[in-house]
Formats: sequence, C-alpha cells, structure tokens
Amino acid sequence: MMLRNEEGYNDPTADKVFSSVLKKPVSEQDAKSLSRIKHLMHLLRFAANEFGFDIEERVILRDKQTGKIWR
Repeated sequence: MMLRNEEGYNDPTADKVFSSVLKKPVSEQDAKSLSRIKHLMHLLRFAANEFGFDIEERVILRDKQTGKIWR
C-alpha cells in the first residue's frame, strides 16, 4: 500500500522514506512501531483533509508502550 497525500494522490517521497526505514535492520518492536506510525499518519492526513485542514509541520509522537519518541 503506497502512502497518499492530503489530496489522495500517491506520495512516493513519504513512502520511500518509510520503506527505507523499514528495510534497515531494526528491532522487531521498532518495526511494529513504524508500521503503526505509517498507518496512523495515513489516518491523520485523511482526518485533517476531511475537516478542511493540512498538516504543515512535523508530527512528533511518543509511543505509550515503549516511551520512545518518534520525530
């Protein structure tokens, strides 16, 4: 599944970044977190678009399970 931007078009840049990150040797826990983040960002972009907004800045997330901060 390719990431999509706010307008619903494929976003190859973001998809390439996530794909390259997922290809790096990471712990199983980090891989699961990255997968959840990818899905979450898709939902955030969709929700923002539905309410007439765009996400303009970096989204910083803290994983409640691990305490790790994702920038």
